[in-house]
Amino acid sequence: MHILIIPSYYPSRVQRLTGIFVERQANALHKAGHQVGVLVTPRFSTTREQIQLDGLKSLRATTRESIFTDYPVYRMHWGWFPRPLPPIVAWLLEKAGMRAFEHYVRAHGKPDILHPHNTFFGGYLAARIGAKHDIPVILTEHSSSFLENLVIFPGQEQIARYTLKHSAARIVVGRSLVRALHRYAPDVPIEVIGNVINTDTFTPDDRVLSASPFVLGVIAQLRERRKGFEILIEAFHRAFGGKDALLKIRGDGPMRAQVDAHIARLNLTSQVEFIPRLSDAEMCDFINNCHVIVSSSHVETFAVSVAEGMACGKPIVATISGGPEDYVTPEAGILVPPGDADALAQALMQMRENYALYNPKVIRQLCVDQFSEGALVRNLESIYTSALRR
Repeated sequence: MHILIIPSYYPSRVQRLTGIFVERQANALHKAGHQVGVLVTPRFSTTREQIQLDGLKSLRATTRESIFTDYPVYRMHWGWFPRPLPPIVAWLLEKAGMRAFEHYVRAHGKPDILHPHNTFFGGYLAARIGAKHDIPVILTEHSSSFLENLVIFPGQEQIARYTLKHSAARIVVGRSLVRALHRYAPDVPIEVIGNVINTDTFTPDDRVLSASPFVLGVIAQLRERRKGFEILIEAFHRAFGGKDALLKIRGDGPMRAQVDAHIARLNLTSQVEFIPRLSDAEMCDFINNCHVIVSSSHVETFAVSVAEGMACGKPIVATISGGPEDYVTPEAGILVPPGDADALAQALMQMRENYALYNPKVIRQLCVDQFSEGALVRNLESIYTSALRR
């Protein structure tokens, strides 16, 4: 089957983590024997990156990314416009996107399926291409904007409604997004399929962790308040301040100074450690050096770090933020309301007390059954096949 993925963002030479969950899905489909291509909608940051790395003369309306060699990845540079004006963005993107699609087809043939990620604006472009060329569109929505009431610009509602109604199937990565998207198209069916997790890389190992210090791991960039770092630090202080416990945070970003100041005010500097960017193999090692993985987010559509922790057999303490509650069962960990430092502190202490009761094999299997490459590919193949039969 020939699948053209049309993401709203995708990893680049500099921004390797941006949209990495889409890249992992493309990799899984390619490894399963499908013909895969990627056409990335334009973003100013990646066009600027292209100019900075290769010079202005290298810029074309559409460029093929040299860092991806297993299947073709094309990136659009024309058709971008400031996001607060969605109707203009949609109009320019459609004009540029049709040309980019025709360029792709000349090189690789017409795809059987268009699989965009996120309504704004990969989903909208795919819906327009699909309508013109009679190709089924399978939309996957990840964006927390629908949960945070950030669909606020003129024309966004109409674009969302059009995209949802002109897709042959609609997938979301968490159940909370079903309710959110039904505000725009209440009658369309929506399926839930979580993000893919590399369960071959993220695996438990044989190391035995000492009971002391008790190590809590957090994987989140310090870029967005929705990650709930202020609640996390406060809860850790109430549960383990001055005790034999460590909080290890894999992440960095513009909020680092603010978080550092909070840590210093609570005299936690010796108990909190920040870890720089890691490869997948290093991330697995980081997780396996922790007793538990914690997510304190106010809003998450899935929470990849939580699922990666489960793939390594680690119990979870997470907030009911829109994603984790779909798959963190009592066998896998503890769920608490978001924004409640007392509840989170109690859960952290309960986790330490009952840590030995959690079975790493059971926790890992919950992740493998739902989010491994094999599980994802089987689910997507079933949806693709049904769409082609209509």
